[in-house]
Order: sequence, then structure tokens, then C-alpha cells
Amino acid sequence: MALWRRWHGWLRVRWDGGAFAGAPAALTSWLRVCMATDGDRLFLWTPVLIAAGVAAYFAIAFEPALPVALGAPLLPALAWLLFRQHAIMAPLAAAILCVALGFAAAALRTHLVAGPVLEKAQAGLLTGRVIAVQPTETGGLVAVLAPQSFAGMPPGELPRQVRVNLRLKDAALAPGATVSFRARLMPPPEPVLPGGFDYARQVWFESLGGVGFAYTAPVQVEAPAGAIAVLTEFRRRIGARIRDVIAGPAGAVSAALVTGERAAIPKDTAADLRAAGLAHVLAISGLHMMLFGGSVFWLVRAGLALVPQLALYYPIKKWAAAVALVGATFYLAISGAAIATQRAWIMITLMFVAIMLDRPALSLRNVALAAIVILLWRPESLLGASFQMSFAAVVALIAFYESDMVRGLTSSPNRIGLGNLPRRIGAYALGLAFTSIVAGAATGAIGAFHFNRIAVYSLAGNMAAMPLVGIVVMPMALLALLLMPFGFDAPALWIMGAGVDGMLRVADEVASWEGADSLVADAPLYALLLLVLGGLWLALWRESWRYLGLAPMLLGLAFWGAAPKPDVLIDRDAALFAVRAADGKLVLGAARPAYAAEQWLRHDGDKRTAGEAARSSHMKCDAAGCVYREPGRPIVAFAETLDAATEDCAVADIVIVKQPLPWRVRHTCGAFPVIDYFDMWREGSTTLTFRTDGGIDIATSRQARGARPWVQRQRKN
Repeated sequence: MALWRRWHGWLRVRWDGGAFAGAPAALTSWLRVCMATDGDRLFLWTPVLIAAGVAAYFAIAFEPALPVALGAPLLPALAWLLFRQHAIMAPLAAAILCVALGFAAAALRTHLVAGPVLEKAQAGLLTGRVIAVQPTETGGLVAVLAPQSFAGMPPGELPRQVRVNLRLKDAALAPGATVSFRARLMPPPEPVLPGGFDYARQVWFESLGGVGFAYTAPVQVEAPAGAIAVLTEFRRRIGARIRDVIAGPAGAVSAALVTGERAAIPKDTAADLRAAGLAHVLAISGLHMMLFGGSVFWLVRAGLALVPQLALYYPIKKWAAAVALVGATFYLAISGAAIATQRAWIMITLMFVAIMLDRPALSLRNVALAAIVILLWRPESLLGASFQMSFAAVVALIAFYESDMVRGLTSSPNRIGLGNLPRRIGAYALGLAFTSIVAGAATGAIGAFHFNRIAVYSLAGNMAAMPLVGIVVMPMALLALLLMPFGFDAPALWIMGAGVDGMLRVADEVASWEGADSLVADAPLYALLLLVLGGLWLALWRESWRYLGLAPMLLGLAFWGAAPKPDVLIDRDAALFAVRAADGKLVLGAARPAYAAEQWLRHDGDKRTAGEAARSSHMKCDAAGCVYREPGRPIVAFAETLDAATEDCAVADIVIVKQPLPWRVRHTCGAFPVIDYFDMWREGSTTLTFRTDGGIDIATSRQARGARPWVQRQRKN
């Protein structure tokens, strides 16, 4: 402590004596103005700073020591306590503290969910407890199990959970039951491109250590038991009841809106909803939770208001909020409690609690509180498009409707001189248009970054379909759930199905318009960060300096197409390669593996099918492999056999070999680089980019992912 007091005293003397004069003067002046005018908005930046700490944790290439990560917040916390009255040091220490808290939360979460992950593909008898089951479009099942034994593996090496695809149409699984069947399990797949979507990282935080498929039908070893089994069976029955009453795709979508089970939705239906900008309807998140909880709140409050003695002398609004909170929790349970639904429940819980405490229900402060809870509870949520898009939409909408211009427009609707009903209809249509435009603008760049898609006519799709969702579908879903125990739910479900069918008709019509579903090429991460930070600056401040956020947003848009495009792509299993032609389009060596081919084309913003991209006069293939020859471009060879590799070494500039290449052949080969199966086994998916000086830049997914717990360093087959 004596040493700390001497250091603290030295720093105070230097600061007060002007040793750090200059830049702090302007910053101090701005902070004072900010505190006087927008001081109450500083709290809104807390989740942004926590998110920066979470992002820093996932951006580093190594796993920090847990004690170091957990101790990171201590120093800035101590600094804040010592300088909490200082104009600059106090907010600076608080900002660093928030960043350190985000970093520590992410490191702790990674440690808590850690579990064994399969190192190689294996086949054998799998016995485990069924945790969740979803039907697929083809009539099969996708199940998550907690393994009890598999292929003779030691218990300590068994993953906590595995995901298995049962392609047998007659297979039946009951959640909570213990089953046994023969299966093949593999490690979670790595990215198909360096820096691409990391499925293995995502499922690490679900404690899922293997994926695969079943060879045989499951045999039940133990019957379902426990509260989770009862709840899951309850959800299954609700979904089955909805699909029994509402036939076809409308039934699958209706069941998804209530139970969260989306696997049974036909692919063409999901594609139409995506192209029409209505894909958000399928994800049970803020919209559904607000409509469901809001309907409960309105019904209870309206019913209580019919009793004058209650309405005049008791806080029926708070009672309605309490009942609506119970209803929202029930909806969370039956919908499967996915991460997006949990996030929406936290947000609506804060809203109803605010009502019960006589606070504003919809405010940026409540959104900030929800973001803080989620980021500290599940830091990995930050990386997902769901988290980013939902919070971007909510923040943008609240900031928009808080603006003075919109308040003035909505506070005097009678200026248009219409009667009450037309005025209300016009106000609803105007609000819906504003909501669609603002939410679409806030989430469009994030969706394009993650999915390489832009729904060009999303405004038209939402304007036509969302009234059906808000006025017909979700209220009827609530009514059907209330009537289902008594067997009187069929009329409500029929009306709900009619509303969903109308929504699907809108989606089909909008999706048929020319260019409705446009693909865009990958954008650099810094372009998205500029857009997001600029948007936050614009939304979170009130004063005129908020408009400075337009500058980084414009820069982000300008840099959107600046991401470099690799010239050669190699699949993580050395089963597929592609070469970029002189016209900028990819030429595939084959159409399979289909998933990798489709992802490469999507990342390129290319709407061609894998089969179309595999046809080129420059690509010649036979049983021994493929050779790509184009004037002015390096010759790239893909060899299936060692003999073909030896021949290709004499003529090609780049040789890719599907087999392990002997040392003698590799070091006598005239090509560079030479990439064989062992290289892909060690490094994962690989890209080559030709430099203007004739050199080649090599990037691998292992380099991009770093030495992290979810990266299996030794892949084996």
C-alpha cells in the first residue's frame, strides 16, 4: 500500500501540475459539455464497451490464462475508485473497466462450457439420453443427445452432447428417454474459408462435441423422465396439434411460431420468406415475445378495466404487467428457450418490471440493461447475427421514435383532418412504414455481412405481411393456447393458419419479383464496424454531435467492397478446389462437396449453382484429377493420385494433391506451392492470393482461428 500511495501521489502531482497538459484540456472541456447535456446517456455506452472486451477476447489468436483474464478488471476498478471525482480519469477508468469485464466474462464462459470434443470420426453403438428432437422437412429427425457410451470410448472422453441426424422416416424419439443405436460421429466441422463462419466455435458454447448420423433405428433403453422431458413432450404435442389442424407449409410455419421448431418448414417456403425480407418472422425473438406478451398485457388490462371498482382504486396496469410477465415466461418455455428467445424474454421482462416500478417501459436504458445482462451471461452471443440484428433494430427504432421530429409528427395526428378510424388506420400504416424502413436500414448491413444477402423489397413484404402477423397470427396463437386444454382451439388455429397462409402468399409474390433476393460479396470486418459504431453514435446521443456518426457510416459503405478475393480455394478435406478466372468468377473443380461449393459461391456473391460454376473451357478433369489452364494465369492442378501428382509437377505452377505426398516427390516437384492432404489436415481450408509482384499469399483457417479451445489441432479420420 505504501508503494501504491507513492505512485498515486506522483501521478496526481504530475497531472495537476500540467505534465499531461494539452490534449486533456480539449477532452475535459468536451466531457464537461457532454455531462451537462448528455450525461444521462453515458450509461448507454456501457454495453458497447463490454462488447468491445468480448470482441477483443475472440479476436486474439491464443487462449489467455483464466486467472489473468479474471484479474483484468481489478486494476481499472481500483483506478476508478481513486480517481472517481476526476473529469477525465474517472470515465476513462470506467470505460477500461467495462472492456475488462467483457473480456473476463468471455474467458470465464469459455472455461465453464468446456467439454470433450471428438478428435476423429468414429462409428459404433451410441447410447444416450435424448435432450431435444426436431422433425426435418424430409420426414427424418435431428436429435441432441447426452452420450452415456459410444464405440468403447472412456467416459472421460465422451462429449457432453452430440447432434445426430436420423434419416429414417419411421424413427421415433421421445425427449428424456435413453436410446441406443449405431451411429457415425465426427468432430464439428471447421470453416470452409479462412475467417469464415466457425461452426465448431458456435457449438463449443453449447457443449456439443460431435455431429453425425444414425445407421440404425433407435431402441429405447429407458422411458422419459423428469420435468424437462414433460415440458419437451408438451411442446411436441402442441406442435403436432397445430400441424394437424393447419395443413401444409402454413402448419409448419405456425408450429414454428409457437414451439420454435423450424426444421419441418419446406426449403422453398423458407427461401421465399428470406427473399421477401420476412425471415425474421421464423425466429422467435423480440417481435414474437412483444406480440405475445403485449397481447396478454392488453387482454388482462382491458378485462380488469371493465370492473370499475378495480380500475379506479387498484393498479391494474401493474397487475396486467405481472400476468403478462408470467405469460411471456410460459411462451419462453414452450418455444424451446433458444438464445434469441431468452434475449427477447430478458428485454420484455425489463419492460414489464419497469411498468410495475412506474418507469418508462420502452427506453434505451432498458435495452442497455438487457444487453449488459446478455453479454455478461452469454458473451458468445455477440458474434451471432441474431444478437447484432435484434439489438440494432431495437436501438434504431427507439432512437428514431424518441427524436423530436417524429414526436411532433405522431403527437398531432388530427392535423390531417380525417375522422377517427381513417386517422388511426393512416397512423398505423405510417408507423408500420417507418418501422420497416428504420429496422431494415439498421439490420440490412449486418444481414448482408453474415449471409451475403439483401432483401431488396423487404419494405413491401413487411408492409403487406406484418399486419397479418400482429393483428391475426400472434393473437390467435395466444387464444389457441388458452383454449387448447379444453379442446376448443380449432377455430382459433384455423384463423391463425389463414393469417400465416396470407403471409406466405405475400412472401411468394414478393420473392417472385426480379432481383428480390440479391447476393453480395463478402465485406471486410472493419467496414461493418464503422457502420455499427457510426450508427451507435447517431442513436445513443441526443445533441447535435450525434450527426458526426454519419462520417464513419459513409466510410463503412465506401469500404464495403474492399475485401480481397482469393484466387485459389481449397476445401478443408482437400476434396474440392476452385480457381478464380480472369473475369473474376470462380471455376469449381467439381460440384461436390455441395456445402463447400455453395458457401464459396455465396461468399463471392455469385448466384450460380455449383454445377454451373463447375463448367468452364479452362478446367479439364478426368479420373486422375483436374487442371486449370487460362492464358496469363498460373496453371493449377488438382491430383487425385500420386502418379497424377508426379505428372502435374512437371507442367503446373500450383499442385494440390488429394493424397499424402511422399517427401521425395514433394521436394523434387517443380511447382510452388505444393499442397497435399497432410497440409489440409494440419491447416484446414486454405486460400491462395496472387500478388502483383508474382508472389503468392497463403491463408489457412488454422491461422485465422488461432490456438483456441474449440480448435482441434490434430484432425484425424
